[in-house]
Amino acid sequence: TLFRSSPRHTIQVDYAPYMDELATLAGVKPNILGLFLKDPRLAMEVCFGPITPYHYRLTGPGKWNGARKAILTQWDRIVKPTRTRIPEVCEDSSTVPILLKIAGLILMFAAILAYLK
Repeated sequence: TLFRSSPRHTIQVDYAPYMDELATLAGVKPNILGLFLKDPRLAMEVCFGPITPYHYRLTGPGKWNGARKAILTQWDRIVKPTRTRIPEVCEDSSTVPILLKIAGLILMFAAILAYLK
């Protein structure tokens, strides 16, 4: 099983299926096919982006007009706290990183060929 069985860990569930089940019962689960037909960009974010409570505010009781914008800008809010300083830009252009990349590519290619023989 996915979860540890012990007296302390009695109720554990996977977040996504549990939230979808609750949303279905409450009548707020978004219709993905309908989203793809009406708003493909939003549907892509709902399907392949992080699962957030905003998904369940798109339709049904408690519908929020700002849910679409919140879903489309959620990555900005996730990344912004990690951008606390501006890194220094090195003015000295060196060919060493390029040579290391080329050497690494050659070594990887040689390893693949050796593995296949």
